[in-house]
Formats: sequence, structure tokens, C-alpha cells
Amino acid sequence: MNEQIEMIKRFEGLLSAPFTAFFQNGKVNVDIIPKYVDLLCTNNVRGAFVNGTTGEGPSLTMEERKLTAEKWIIAGKGKLDLIVTQVGGCNINDAKELARHAEQHGATAIASLPPLYYKPTENRDLISYLAAIASAAPNTPFLYYHIPSYTGINVKLDQFLCEAKLRIPTLCGAKYTSTDLRDLFLCQQLEGKPFKLFLGADEIMLAALPLGVTAAIGATYNFMAPLSHKVIQAYKTCDFSEARQEQGRILKVVEVILKQGPLISMIKAVMNNIGPLDFGNPRPPLQPASEQEVTAMMKELRALKLENLVQE
Repeated sequence: MNEQIEMIKRFEGLLSAPFTAFFQNGKVNVDIIPKYVDLLCTNNVRGAFVNGTTGEGPSLTMEERKLTAEKWIIAGKGKLDLIVTQVGGCNINDAKELARHAEQHGATAIASLPPLYYKPTENRDLISYLAAIASAAPNTPFLYYHIPSYTGINVKLDQFLCEAKLRIPTLCGAKYTSTDLRDLFLCQQLEGKPFKLFLGADEIMLAALPLGVTAAIGATYNFMAPLSHKVIQAYKTCDFSEARQEQGRILKVVEVILKQGPLISMIKAVMNNIGPLDFGNPRPPLQPASEQEVTAMMKELRALKLENLVQE
């Protein structure tokens, strides 16, 4: 276990938050996953955070989530460094079953959202919930999925992680999907750096690097990982002008996408238009982007030369 946790702490680079592909009849298309893995590898994306927000995990049935996780673990073996399976977003018994399943099939780590309806009001309640899930996979590293903009639960993460570690031996970090740099800084300042923080807010990569962030999980790495790699490399070589320029390009792309409609629906439309794979439409309650929205978005994105960012 300690070796697995240390591997996660040492990891540097990008993980995709992959989409779940659907056929026209609404069924999950897992046949696409091996080609998806190859696409990520071509763009130097070294892992995947499966069944998360981008992957519409909370909208999938337990059996669909199990099947998707299995296919990612199989397809990623020997190609991707990390396969993290997100098991939260449903009732606790299903979450525990998904955790057990992930461990049985060899996921590198599991992660969990907090409860999405009956929200805990104190750290101890959230920790008890997460501890029960983590205990179902006692030999697998555990990450907390911190995304307050979706969950409405905004813990002070440095304190929360330290408290949670007392109850959850496998806890080794978090997916930090927030633009709160103060909280991120405090987590990075903990003595001995006991937790790995995977940045989940792609648009603040450059701001997070000086705080010690070395790894990130995001939706944009599905289609513009080369830009984020340029940001990281320019920062490492102290070419801050280049780093700011490339971060600015990322922000422009994100702004164009968000201007047209809901993030997941619009990014899925981007992938369907510029990449080699067809991910279909999102599952309700998310609605597919309209033809007019896609046309307007792609016109602006082509002006930014977005189609040149995905290497096939």
C-alpha cells in the first residue's frame, strides 16, 4: 500500500477526465475506450480519472460504471500510469460496491465525491461517509474529490484532509477542482507534504505551478493537452512570457466554450468535431448542444486554431 501511495505522490503530468461515449440509443459505448487510451498516449496524457464529472458518472447506473471502469483498467494496462476510478455520487452501499469492484480489477486509486443530496454539515460527518467507502477497498489509495461548485460542499481542505487521514489510512490526496488558490497553498504547505493535490481547474494551471502543483486532472486535456504541456515546460524553464501566452490561449478556448452552453455538453461537441472519435450526446438531464451553438462555437475555435491541438 505504501508503495502505491508513494507512486501517486511522485506522479507528475496530466490525467484526462474522460468522457463517457453513448450510442444513439443511449447505451454506453465502451468499445471506444482502447482507441481513447491511444489518443491520450499520443498527446502525452498519462492517466485517466474515470466516471467523474466529465464522464457523467453520477448519471450512469452502477453496472455501467463497473463496465466502464473495467474497460479503462484493461485498456490502460501498460499504457497509462494511473487509472483512478471515481465511485461517489450515489448511495453509500453502491459507492462501497464500486470501491470493492475497483480494487478487485486493479484500479490504481479510487476517489469519491461527497454525498450529493443529504449534505454533511460537519467534517466528522463527511469523514465518516468517506471512511466507509474507503474501507471497502482497504488496499487501494483513496482521493477526495473536492469540487464545491458542483457539490455545494466547500470544506477547508488542509484541515479536512488532516482530520480525515486519522480515520482513512488509505487517504493520500485530492482532486482539487477549485480556483481558491489560498486553500490550495495551505494544503501544499502542510509539513512533510502528506497529500498529493491533483489540480482540477485547468484554467489556473500557471497560477498553481508556483504553489508546488505537479499533476492535474481535467477535461481540456482530452483535446488541448499540448497547450498545457507548453505551460508546464515554459514554467520549468522560467520562460514566463511563453507560459502566460499559452495559459491565455487555454483561457480563450474555455471562454468560447462556456459562452455557448453547459460545459460538459459543449466540450463533448468539441471532441466530436475536432477529434477522431465520436462520443455521442450527453445523457439527460444534460442536453446536447444545438446545431446553432456548435456552429458558432466551432467558428470561434477554428479562429484560435484549436483543431491543430489534438494529435491523432
